[in-house]
Amino acid sequence: MKSFYIAHNFHTRKSIRKWQLRLESKYNFNLANPFYNNPKRDGLMQMIDGFKESSKEQKDFLSRYYKEASGKIVNDDLTMIRKSDGLVAIVNDTRIGTPMEIFFAGSILRIPVYIITHKHQEHPWIQKFATKIFTSRRAFEKFVEKEFGLRHGL
Repeated sequence: MKSFYIAHNFHTRKSIRKWQLRLESKYNFNLANPFYNNPKRDGLMQMIDGFKESSKEQKDFLSRYYKEASGKIVNDDLTMIRKSDGLVAIVNDTRIGTPMEIFFAGSILRIPVYIITHKHQEHPWIQKFATKIFTSRRAFEKFVEKEFGLRHGL
């Protein structure tokens, strides 16, 4: 079964997680989520998710954590990408992590890069590194169904 790293930003992590679990239950592929499919971050994400979203406490905690663990965070993400059959990126804002992951997967590893965006599909960097571009999650789901099929028993 194919497994794809799902690149997305921290602020969309909860909605992407719900979408991920729905897709995995329906289609014959897996998505490796750096926030929730990473055993090294399980307890950490529970703690972060325990804060009120975007609260001062959450922001202060994240600021301290990022300063202490930035190298580890990046190395863990790169390891997950290396172990994946490709990368699926949700690109609808200008945060830096997802574009870096796209570049790494597309330029360095040369693995398939599927980009879902409704804002940046014409951008030269997206055009250069995307194996395929989707303008909605639903369009990506149709591709997944055709390419990988339904899970057995569905």
